[in-house]
Amino acid sequence: MSEFKPTAWVRTNCPYSFKFRLFVTEAGISDQFQFVAMDPNSPDFARVKSEIDRRSGQKTVFPTVEVAPNEFLTDSEALINHFSAEHGIDVSDLPTLTFYRNGLYVCYIEMFSILASPLGWIARIGRRPKAFR
Repeated sequence: MSEFKPTAWVRTNCPYSFKFRLFVTEAGISDQFQFVAMDPNSPDFARVKSEIDRRSGQKTVFPTVEVAPNEFLTDSEALINHFSAEHGIDVSDLPTLTFYRNGLYVCYIEMFSILASPLGWIARIGRRPKAFR
C-alpha cells in the first residue's frame, strides 16, 4: 500500500491559497503534496468543487487540504499551523511568507472587505480605494 500524500485544492485567484502555497514552497515541503489548481473559469470548477463538498461534508473554501484519508482541513492559517507543527518548521524563519503576510496579503484582505461591503459597488465601477492608489 502506498503512503498517503495530502491533496491540496488551491484556487488560482485566491490570496489564502497563495499564502498556503507560498508556505509549503518556502518551507521546502511542496513535494509532499498533490496540488490541484482550481481555476474558477474552468468548465470543471463546479464539478470538482461539488466533489470536494461531498467528500468533506462541508461547503468548500480555499485552500482545502485532505490532511489524512477522508480528513479535510481549511483556512490557510490553520493549515500553516498544522503542517509547520507536523514538520517542525518555525514560520518566523520564512522571510518571504512573513513579507507576504505583512504586506500584499493585508492589501488583498482590505480590498476584499471594501468590495464586499454595501458600498463596494463604487470600487467595482472604477473608483479605487485610497489604499490602492
